[in-house]
Amino acid sequence: MRIDAYIAEYARKTPPQIALEEGKKSISYRCLDEDINTIASSLMDFGHCRFAILAESGIQYIKMLMAVYRSDNIAIPLPIEMPKFSLERILDTAHINNIIATETQYSRFGEDFFERFGTVLVFSNDTSVETRRKRIATETNNPELRLVLYTSGTTGTPKGVMLSDRNLVSNAESIINVLGIKSNDKAALVISPHHAFGNSIIDSHLMAGGSIGIGTMNFMESTFSLIESGVSIFYGVPSTYRILLRYPERFRVAFGNVRTAASAGGGMDLATVKNMRDLCSNIEILPMYGQTEATARLAYLPPEDVDEFVDTIGRPIPGVMLEVFGDDNRSVEPNITGELVARGENILLGYLDDAITTEKKIIDGWMHTGDLAQKLPNGYFRLLGRKDDLIKIGDHRVNPREVEKLIENNNDVSRVFVVPVSHELLGTAISLMVIPTAGTEIDTLFSFCRKNLPGYLYPTEILFIDNLPLTENGKISNRSIMEEYQNVKSSM
Repeated sequence: MRIDAYIAEYARKTPPQIALEEGKKSISYRCLDEDINTIASSLMDFGHCRFAILAESGIQYIKMLMAVYRSDNIAIPLPIEMPKFSLERILDTAHINNIIATETQYSRFGEDFFERFGTVLVFSNDTSVETRRKRIATETNNPELRLVLYTSGTTGTPKGVMLSDRNLVSNAESIINVLGIKSNDKAALVISPHHAFGNSIIDSHLMAGGSIGIGTMNFMESTFSLIESGVSIFYGVPSTYRILLRYPERFRVAFGNVRTAASAGGGMDLATVKNMRDLCSNIEILPMYGQTEATARLAYLPPEDVDEFVDTIGRPIPGVMLEVFGDDNRSVEPNITGELVARGENILLGYLDDAITTEKKIIDGWMHTGDLAQKLPNGYFRLLGRKDDLIKIGDHRVNPREVEKLIENNNDVSRVFVVPVSHELLGTAISLMVIPTAGTEIDTLFSFCRKNLPGYLYPTEILFIDNLPLTENGKISNRSIMEEYQNVKSSM
């Protein structure tokens, strides 16, 4: 069963039920289903073909996505928050002949951008579709392929993750189970729907027959107004909550009737949890962990254990198995570090047009996450950084995330980033980039490192920086840390 089939089902069962809201606009399940059919009628000539979707976040985007599903084609959403050259890099490797875009995005990118496509369809505000150009080409695609989502791109070009209807439905079912989503629940979608987390919010709430309020984090007043409009489940990455908590009184009022605050896209910290609880004592905080390759989510931390185990990802969601493998691809004992692996019906089909990388990712049915982890005696899992982030210093393999946490937890700093740098004797040494607080002193940091770190980890230098070193997709990686370091050094 496809995701759009659930919309059709609720259009029959509860036609007036509101499915989507955006600002002052709203649409019922019946009208949403009718609009999906209208758009899909323009796509029926294509036989299981790849369709890029270029649309801003909102009701229009969801209609277009579901119309591609309903026409039995393959949806490839283009993350419009990426710079143009990044989208072009994706398109150059994805072999996409067809695109459907909103009028806004067509005007924004210009006609030259669309010359690469054989078929160009432009979607207007009244749900009509204008065919600017149409050339149907035969394509050979994985028969199960329904959606291609692009990873966050922590290294190099983002990879196209191939997902099936079974992947989408199974993961949504698990999320509905974990969060207890009902038809009377309203979600707040303020993160990008073009990526796995946002996409899973859409799938799970529409499958449950609930409603979704769509907004952004661009204007705080409109964000808080959305939350106050009857939202029962709010979703955000950890930085979303930290931003909202800058306005404590507005947070207290807006989240007063929110049942669950769910998070993904990075670990929640205890300080953020405490601040949320101080303002809204009854709110259920539910951290989750996942990857694009898992259709979104793999694990969750039960709300009752958040205070004690917030430094873990908790347990697998229903339908998922997690293990920690050693270098021999066999399970290790609890409290032993290895690579986190997963299996379940939500695991990707593979990477688009990249069999070699697929074979490295999925081995004997297990997806290798690339995350270092330990399994705790209670069955929870603790992440210890990325496997490919390890730094070799002399004969030592160092996890930079552990060094950063040690310094952050014992010093007056905001954030610390370990930078691998060349060293004449060791081959590699480390420098530190630090986002300071008012009380941060370089001499104190050097003194702490001298007393608490082995000699080979004593930093060659400590640099103060103002901002997080993020990739173009808003992630922190070794690559983005190195790039920020080079920027700082070149400006000195």
